[in-house]
Amino acid sequence: MTQKEAFNNYYPLIKNNGNVYSKYSLVRAFIALGGEAIETWTSDGLETTNVANQGDYIVQNLQTESMEKYIIPPHMFNKRYKFFYYDKLGAIYIPTGKVFACKYSGEPTSFIANWGREMVLKPGDYIAFPFPESREGYRIAAKEFYETYEIFVQ
Repeated sequence: MTQKEAFNNYYPLIKNNGNVYSKYSLVRAFIALGGEAIETWTSDGLETTNVANQGDYIVQNLQTESMEKYIIPPHMFNKRYKFFYYDKLGAIYIPTGKVFACKYSGEPTSFIANWGREMVLKPGDYIAFPFPESREGYRIAAKEFYETYEIFVQ
């Protein structure tokens, strides 16, 4: 399933059943040299793969058991995170972004993520789109979702 098809299939589900969530988990991030291959592993296995371009951010969740890594282009990273402090291993950031998401209850499937790689989607996972507007849909594994997100309260 393409990214456009994923949007057309899942956004109505989220619109009818979803909530806005904010991420609260700190991350460590550094700027990629380019060419770094990243596998995103969650508690239930390999989620996706990606290769960094020069200037992308390689991000690691610090408050999940799996401490999964992923790649974010700089224009998205700067909208979703702000610098917090340096520790002995690098820069720590606070998430500022929000997602519009809901729990997925369909059959196991996959779709092509915004970065052009296959992303699995399993029952119990969350399907998410950046809030307030985006056509970039992605999966958040259930355990990692509960470890990093909470309902956004204004």
